[in-house]
Amino acid sequence: MSTHEEHTVRDLGPMERGTSQRVASRHRMWSVAWSALCVLAALWSVAWAVGAIAGDGDAWAFAVPGLVLLAGALWARRSAIRNSPPRHL
Repeated sequence: MSTHEEHTVRDLGPMERGTSQRVASRHRMWSVAWSALCVLAALWSVAWAVGAIAGDGDAWAFAVPGLVLLAGALWARRSAIRNSPPRHL
């Protein structure tokens, strides 16, 4: 193996309980889940805000909770990323 191949090819190793790969995988999964929730809450808020601008008076009742959910999901995503282990294992 050349020096270049040693740095580009990584063996994940066992994904058994307690291994660093499994912990990193779990943190990555949570980060992806919170990101997906952020996208859904943002779409929900934008859709209802557009409805409110178009003249539907009750749409603000759905847009504001969507913004609150978006803020909570962004905070949880930031916490998940900040508390994740280092990416270099």
